[in-house]
Amino acid sequence: MDLTKDVLIASQAVLWFAILLLAAAVFALSRQVARLFERIPPAGALSVNALLVSGEPAPVIEVNDIWGRPTVVGGSQSGLSLLFFISLDCPICKSLVPVVKSVASSEHAKLVFVSDGGELLAHRQYAQAAELAEYSYLHSETVGRRFAVGKLPYAVLLDSAGTILSFGIVNNREHLESLFVAHDVGVGTVQEYVAQRSE
Repeated sequence: MDLTKDVLIASQAVLWFAILLLAAAVFALSRQVARLFERIPPAGALSVNALLVSGEPAPVIEVNDIWGRPTVVGGSQSGLSLLFFISLDCPICKSLVPVVKSVASSEHAKLVFVSDGGELLAHRQYAQAAELAEYSYLHSETVGRRFAVGKLPYAVLLDSAGTILSFGIVNNREHLESLFVAHDVGVGTVQEYVAQRSE
């Protein structure tokens, strides 16, 4: 009987030791995960642009959209403006159109689609199919060149004064929303955010 009691006490002691050991391991692991998250930069729109600088005025360009409506890019506007650069042969661009519309609407930003390739008629057909008639849709090489857009899909966020707030390549909703988050925290690109954290 005493032997059984001793075995039970010993097993309880071993179990409690194992529980305490596991608790310490979980605590140490959680600290390491927290440190890892601090070191990993945020997933945001990657800036690949040698011309644009956040905080500076955007180029002011007057051009008619694909429907013939006069449109001014840059300069004074009634609120935020989101320029979304796309191409008809870019599958990611096409898949992001509903996302861009949703994000722009939730952020109360004027949405302007910009493209420079393909025929005007093809853009009109695409815009009708994607239900973009209510948005400004520019078919202009000048706009893409003045904003130094080299890779697509690309987006630029402007404030009501036409100042560049943030910009970068956007491959998903997280990248797109990061443009607005970058504006909220006072940086223009993910690179600027990482640089500030490393100082």
